[in-house]
Amino acid sequence: MEQVSSVKSSKVKSTTISTVPLRVKRDTKRRVLAELAKVNKKAIGRKVRVDSLILHAISLLTDADILAVQDNSLSNADRLELQFRDYQKVNPGASKDHFLGHLLTFGNKQD
Repeated sequence: MEQVSSVKSSKVKSTTISTVPLRVKRDTKRRVLAELAKVNKKAIGRKVRVDSLILHAISLLTDADILAVQDNSLSNADRLELQFRDYQKVNPGASKDHFLGHLLTFGNKQD
């Protein structure tokens, strides 16, 4: 008996992919696409791509914008930890319990 061997030749694409997926929320995607539609409402010239729009928008970020985004990412526990670290700089060796007592004593007074 003859054995029939089937060899599959797999074709490998030699082109390099220059794009990668980026996960964003649906609302973010809608806003970006809406802005892109506004940008592309023009009489002449090629269409602006999402990549160009995002790169230009990122280049407009200031240090204050970056600090605001970073601040918005902090939880209340993170803010408490930052305050505790600042308190320890002024009062070296202070415990967290001492810091919380200080907050409860002096933090509730309103002038």
